[in-house]
Amino acid sequence: MNTHTHTHTHTHMNLNFPIDIDTLAVSKEPIAKLLNPRLSNPHLQIDENDFYLNVYDVASYRVQNGNNVLIQPHENSDEASIRLFLNGSVLGAVLHQRGLIPFHGSTFLYEGKGVMICGQSGAGKSSTTAAFCQKEAAFINDDITPIKITKDAATIIPIRTRIKLWDDSLEKLDIENTKFDQIRPTLEKFYLPNDAAFQEEQELHHIIILGKHNEGEYKSNELEGMAKFNTLRKQIYRKMYLKGMPEREKTYFKQLFNLANKVRITKVIRPQKSSIYDTKEYIKTILAS
Repeated sequence: MNTHTHTHTHTHMNLNFPIDIDTLAVSKEPIAKLLNPRLSNPHLQIDENDFYLNVYDVASYRVQNGNNVLIQPHENSDEASIRLFLNGSVLGAVLHQRGLIPFHGSTFLYEGKGVMICGQSGAGKSSTTAAFCQKEAAFINDDITPIKITKDAATIIPIRTRIKLWDDSLEKLDIENTKFDQIRPTLEKFYLPNDAAFQEEQELHHIIILGKHNEGEYKSNELEGMAKFNTLRKQIYRKMYLKGMPEREKTYFKQLFNLANKVRITKVIRPQKSSIYDTKEYIKTILAS
């Protein structure tokens, strides 16, 4: 493949990273893979402090020591797609290398308390967060939230993210799409403009694990003991990276126990066809209890 010509078109890419790092560079040459990674498949190689990812028709990425990111754009790639993986999978690698547990969750400050909504893709994390932040809450992070866990506290680290919403969610939230940035040319999903992002670290108080079912009513239960620990483990963003990072996984083990002791965790199952605002109101009653 001619690596020279296609990278030339990417030299002026606007690739801001969600957190401060030492280097973010674009390479014209193919990026070298790891020599003896602990985890390896054709597209992904991982060691404790080294990471390689190849996304077909988008870019190759290398992350080292939680501070250096190298990108080699592929021939037919578009800037939005390169940025999407940079701010997702690659960000996850940086956070894991730094030992800041990234959770697959969106966060906001509600009535002075830090709240994180976790759940699988499609559970409604971002749309529920957006509903809270329309009037009553202050937005912190979307989709990926790093949590710093010490003996004394669990702290939400704010990063530079914007809420990503599908077109139909924008409609349901009565948000007019005034030429919002599209996350990828092929997806009807958009970034909400974010004028008032949080700069301060916030203590995390309550985690909502959001899911959905085909029944007609909402269900919830507060978790206790080992159920909290096991549920937290499942919410780690790009948890499979830890197969190549056994030392990191060991340190997380202690931190997750600490976190389980510090925060409330409530599982909320919403009806498949529930409205975003009904879900918000239901979660408000849990946060108030």
